[in-house]
Amino acid sequence: MHSSFYDDIVSLMKTLRNLGFKHLDLEKHLKEFDFYCSENHPDSTELTYEIAENWIYSYESTSKHQLNKRVQAMKYLGRYQSGIGKDAYIPKYKIELPKSEAPYLFTDDQLSEFFEKLDLLKPSTRNPNRQLIFPVMFRLIYCCGLRSSEACKLRVSDVNFENGELSIYHSKGFKDRIVYMNLDVAELCLRFHHYYEKLLPNREYFFHAVKNNGYFLNVDIRSVFDSVLRQTSFSDDCPKKPTTHGLRHLFAVKSMKKCLETGGDFNNWIKYLSKYMGHSTSNETMYYIHLVTDLFSIYKPKLDSLVEGFGVKYVED
Repeated sequence: MHSSFYDDIVSLMKTLRNLGFKHLDLEKHLKEFDFYCSENHPDSTELTYEIAENWIYSYESTSKHQLNKRVQAMKYLGRYQSGIGKDAYIPKYKIELPKSEAPYLFTDDQLSEFFEKLDLLKPSTRNPNRQLIFPVMFRLIYCCGLRSSEACKLRVSDVNFENGELSIYHSKGFKDRIVYMNLDVAELCLRFHHYYEKLLPNREYFFHAVKNNGYFLNVDIRSVFDSVLRQTSFSDDCPKKPTTHGLRHLFAVKSMKKCLETGGDFNNWIKYLSKYMGHSTSNETMYYIHLVTDLFSIYKPKLDSLVEGFGVKYVED
């Protein structure tokens, strides 16, 4: 049974898809909203303050991330209804998310051991091809500084082996970008593609999953990462729990370190790195400067002079 909002929700999602957006999280939350309204506001057709706010805060979890997604869902629906002439409520606020702590970054030896253990991964009932997929996926995340979700939702059609390009669509902030692979990574991905294509002909996603609409979820990534981490000799010695996202952070830190070592133009390097990683501004990329100085104190004086007066705002991606 659907609410009176159902037709507008369907039209909104159709409009977004026609524009090229997937918005899977948004669709999930709007389905929950539709069910909520079918039980609590069956005759209402316009989004009001009472309906929107009661639904947002009816969520049992105290997760600010989930609350923020609910607020965003109401903004989308309110704007859509306003656009078609309805007197709809649009939330004018957002949930302030807690700042993340600085991530734990692998040392070179730890990184090598992690990948050695990863290469020993065994298939499982739930993920029968994980021993093929994850050694490649985690290397791609590290070597190209990808977000986990970007690797999970990468389509076969998004990979250009001839030019060594990955097309990343509708990532954080709904931005698109081109990411270039080095030769070794491109060859690794090509070998994987040829082998996996024989197992799953005409698959949609590059790292195609058996479940979850064809792609892995972040919870799947965390599960595999943690299971491999537990097998390493250093897992119990880390002062802070390593995460998959730390591979992306490590890519950024090592990129900055390389620039400093080679004497490159740091300001231009930051701008390029910012575009490469899909940041909204260079200031987001500058967050990694304090990680560089924490790991490699020898570079602190030089980095301090480079960013003096730059207005660096340490915000984790």
